[in-house]
Formats: sequence, structure tokens, C-alpha cells
Amino acid sequence: MAAVATVSSCVPPTLPECDGYDAAVLVDMRCYIADLPNSTTARGTTSSGLPIQVTFHAARPPLLSHLCVHCPDLVLKSKPRVVATDADLVLLRVPIDPKVTSDIRYWDYFLYKPRSHRLDLLPNPHPRSFDDTATALLSREDGGWYAVAALSIRCPVHKRNSDVVVKWEFDLHLYRSDDVSKGWISKRMSVKEFVRDTLVPLPDAVDRLYHETGKTIVLGGERGTVAWVDLWRGLFLCDVLEEPPVLRDLPLPEPTRGNWSRLLQQWIPNCLRDITINRHKDTIKYIEMEIWKPRVVKTMPNSYLEWARHNNSCSQVIIPGGWKATTWTMAIPVGSFADWRPDCEVEVKDVTVDASDPHHSDLLSKLTSSNTLQELAYPTISMDDDVVYLLSRTTPRNMRKLELVVAIDLRKKIVQGVAELDVQKDFIFMPSYCTSEICRFLRKSTCAKEELKQTENKAIKATEKEEGEPTEMHVKGPSSRKKYVKRPVNLFDA
Repeated sequence: MAAVATVSSCVPPTLPECDGYDAAVLVDMRCYIADLPNSTTARGTTSSGLPIQVTFHAARPPLLSHLCVHCPDLVLKSKPRVVATDADLVLLRVPIDPKVTSDIRYWDYFLYKPRSHRLDLLPNPHPRSFDDTATALLSREDGGWYAVAALSIRCPVHKRNSDVVVKWEFDLHLYRSDDVSKGWISKRMSVKEFVRDTLVPLPDAVDRLYHETGKTIVLGGERGTVAWVDLWRGLFLCDVLEEPPVLRDLPLPEPTRGNWSRLLQQWIPNCLRDITINRHKDTIKYIEMEIWKPRVVKTMPNSYLEWARHNNSCSQVIIPGGWKATTWTMAIPVGSFADWRPDCEVEVKDVTVDASDPHHSDLLSKLTSSNTLQELAYPTISMDDDVVYLLSRTTPRNMRKLELVVAIDLRKKIVQGVAELDVQKDFIFMPSYCTSEICRFLRKSTCAKEELKQTENKAIKATEKEEGEPTEMHVKGPSSRKKYVKRPVNLFDA
């Protein structure tokens, strides 16, 4: 029996209890390899017949929730990864060949259902190839079935004997669990109306594809609407469950002035931007940050005599670095580019820190003393409220490593909380976490079970009063008499 490779084995952090929490969480997309089961554990089998289990461990933001994968007979040298989430469903991929990590053929795709404790193996999509960032998961009929939709780009169609592009073509790859006999299917789609080139055009100096997906968001609805987002340019909206599926182009708001040069320099857009859909599925939320470095400014004296007496010298003033965040919203159903509405605008100098708040950790003292508030990037918008989670880009003095997530309420302009990221992982160049509603659905399931227990308890008491019976629960059938045992409510007892 092979042992799990130590190169990928890091000890998951201990998370505080969060029973009763039903808001959105931040999920670490890089899973831990560990055998730490709880009431969310689901067990399944890999494509090679090996046993595997997945467990969800929840934490209140800005702490990260995470998944633990345990497959004792498989050597895992590359970490399993969360590909997408929707409702309480999680799509993840697990490497099945320790020698190959980049080829889609050597990964198993699983659909994890913590409420029903199921771990379903999906057929491998090969030879279809697509990125995690271009893959969406849609939960249907309260998790009764689901669909996976991914988008990949094809070569553009040019005008004959010309470099002029007349059509951009894409492939929609779709898997539906309600029709497994079809497996993965692919449909070709095209974009003929280049809306973003008209409303938010790129300078000629910028050489990039018309669309490069960096994130997907699920609007849902009867037609299964998905948005593939190029965070520099715009959204492709598609009703993936309709026939035929059609791509609709929706540009993002124009870049703020401070980011014009960064667009030319091809900065990684999620360093400055993020987009999500709120928990009610009725609003798209978008954020853009402007970031500036510290700079030295020379100032001239107020008078000529003062300047002459000081040997023609100029004084220098250091202007500290900082950032400004601007948020936008768009109502669903989605209209047009003109429907983007500015919401909040916050500059770092306006943000306050309440160090006496008991919800703040002792990391706040390190944060404020090192001016880390000015060195934040990689925004992640909350699905629930006006909070944005930002990643600290600096390490305080006398510390080898300190990567922090800072939660800021943009409406109230106050730091809501700070959490330290796992030092065993590296988040500084890419956050590698996403927002998820999973706790809300687990909580809903638990509340429903508790209501059922309360109803049963009332019925039992009524029976005892009428018949003088001991505390027993009567189930139809001659040999189904069972003792009723009251159990405490558990968030993950689903």
C-alpha cells in the first residue's frame, strides 16, 4: 500500500467552531490531503477503483474554509483542487498519476455533495480541454441534479486574405447529471457583434485575445445562465441549458484612470478587480481598485529669497502609497452596458480600524504598525454584504512570513476583521480562494431536520399524554418500535 507523499501533506489549521453560521464563506481552492472526517464526509471511488473521501471544514470569514481529501492508496504529489462551487455542491479534481499534473487525462473529477454525503465520479472530459477558471457548476432543483459548463476558445475567423477578424468562435462543453448517457457534449458558438470593441475599446498597443476568461459566475434561473468573465474586458452571458446556446457580450465599466497604463502592461486583472453575484441572485457586484506606490515630491520654497539663501535647494515630501476601491452593481435580469450603477467609492485614508473590537484578532496591532492597510490588493467581494476581502502584500518587520486577509466594510469604511493565511501555502501571487454559499445550505438542511424532530417530539408527547406510554417513537410496522433520543443541533448533521 502506497503512502501519501509527504511533499503535498501539510497539516490543516485548526478552525474555531462556527455552528449556526449561514452566510457566505471563503473556500481555499487548494485542498488539504488529510484524514479528518466529520459529519460532512462523503466517500467514493476513483476511476482506478481506489477508495477516496472528502470532508468540508467551515470557518467564518476572513478565515478560510477548506476541504480535506483522503485517498490512502494513492500517492498524491499534486494537491486536489476545487474547480467550482454552487449552492452546497463542489466540483473538484484529484490527480490520479503522480508523474503527470498538467494533462486533463490524469485527473479525476468529482461532484461533492456534503448534505447527502455523496461523492460522484464524473466521466473524464478528455479530449476536451478547458481551464478551471472557465468552468462553472450549476445546482438544479435544490441539488437534485447538476450541470457543469466550460468554455474554450477556438481560432478566430478572419476576412478572406486579411487580418481582420470577422468572428470569434468558442466551444461550450456541457455535462448534465440528469442525462449521463450523453456524457460530455460540445457545442460551437460564435460572437459576431463585438460590443466591447465599440463601447470599451482596447488601444492598438494592447495585444490580447478578444476574451480571456478569468472567472465564472452563475446567475442560474430556469435557463441556467452563466457568465464567463474577462476581468479586463467584459462578460459572456450564456443560457447553457437552452437550445441553441448563444453568447451575449456585456462589457465591464470603463477602467479607472489609474489603471489605464496597467491595462497596457497586461497586469493580472484579479490583482485589481473582482466580480460576483449576491446571495439573492438579483444583483451582479463588481469592484475595481486603483493602487499607487509611495513617491517623492519636490517642493519649491514660497519665495525667491528663501530659495536663494538655501543654495537653490528644494525640500522633499514623501507621499505614501495607497489605494482606492470603486464598486458597481447591475440588476438581474441583466440589461445592457448602460445599466451599470456606481455604488461605493472608498480610499484607504478613509478606512478606520477599531482595535478594541473583540472580533478583531491580535493581528491588527501588526497590521496597523506596519501600514499594511496601504499595501492591499486582490479584492474578493462578499456575496452577502458590502464587505471586500483584500490580500496583504507586505510582511511586517522581524517576521519571516505573514500573509493576511483583511475584511473591509466599504459602506461603513471600517476594518471588519483580519485573518492569517496558512504559512504552509503561498497566497501572495494568487489568492486561490473563492466565495461559496455552502454553509447556508447546510444550515438550511439542519434547520429543516430540527423542525422535523420538534414535530415528532410534539407528536410523541401527545401520544404519551393520551396513552400513558413511555417516551417512544411509533413507526408503522410490528417490529419498528424505537426509543426516541433527543440530539443536539449540529450545523453539519445533514
